[in-house]
Amino acid sequence: MTSTSLPVRATRPVAVTVTAAEEKPTRSRRQVLLVVAGLLAVIAVPALTFPAFWLFLAAQVAAYAIATLGLNVLYGRTGQLSLAQATFMGAGAYTGYVLGSRGHAPLVQLLAVCAVSLVAGAVVAVPTLRLSGLRLALVTLAVGELFAWVLVHTTDLTGGTQGANVEPLVVGPLDASIPLFAYLLGLLPALVATALVLHLDRTQLGRRMLLVRDSELAARATGVPIIQTKIVAFLLASVFAGVAGWLYGGINGFVSPPDFNLFASVYLLVAVVIGGARSVLGAWVGAAYIVVVPQVFTALGIPNLYALVGGALLALVALLAPDGLVGLARSAAARVRRTA
Repeated sequence: MTSTSLPVRATRPVAVTVTAAEEKPTRSRRQVLLVVAGLLAVIAVPALTFPAFWLFLAAQVAAYAIATLGLNVLYGRTGQLSLAQATFMGAGAYTGYVLGSRGHAPLVQLLAVCAVSLVAGAVVAVPTLRLSGLRLALVTLAVGELFAWVLVHTTDLTGGTQGANVEPLVVGPLDASIPLFAYLLGLLPALVATALVLHLDRTQLGRRMLLVRDSELAARATGVPIIQTKIVAFLLASVFAGVAGWLYGGINGFVSPPDFNLFASVYLLVAVVIGGARSVLGAWVGAAYIVVVPQVFTALGIPNLYALVGGALLALVALLAPDGLVGLARSAAARVRRTA
């Protein structure tokens, strides 16, 4: 009796374990397929239905999304308030313009943009290692103003206040002067940036950033290298912004100092807060906000109301939805599921 009962007791847990192990990969594969299918649908809808003008706007949204994703890492995940994100965009845009006007290939431009953005980020980050909050914002604001002054007073190199015409970005058969190709050229790097930020949450670096944001005291007590974490976040944000500026210039075909001044940096920060500073989807929502909404107000003949509406929306979001519009939508969806 004893010998026959032992195998029965040993067999049942094994069968349950195998079944769970078989179900888990199946469920994860199904989720991946659903995400891929949804992503392909989202990509295809603008390409198949949008007219030329809105395709160009979609391309600019993708470019700006890279910059807001960088600010999502710096501000949303690490808690560092920066008003220099548009400055780094400008560094990337003008680097691409200077090299493109001299006939350098897009790959050379991209590598140079990343290098210039890294150096610019390090120049800002290293002297401000121990600053945070409003003091860091003021320092980055000063850096942005200095950059704007340089753009205006280096007419031979940057075109000064008149701006400069940028050669369309051409990568293989994709020419940014064609709306559909401009959309693809902006979207593909933006998807790569999105994947990188999503993966960051699964890394030790990403967890350190969140801990630094929530409590530097707790981070220091657990041995997190706070200064190194802040520097890495700043460098990531500056590279993302530089690439975004390079794409923006190559897609838009024109760059000028007002595109990268203090107000542009403020709009980027507002976009991240409105969309949701801790959300990747919120970065995309914010990018769409700062690109599409001004066009809507312009089409209605009331462009000056954009700043007023933006300020009012920012105040409402800050008071009623600290996690942004995406967080508000998620809370509403969860409430509906609970009551269903």
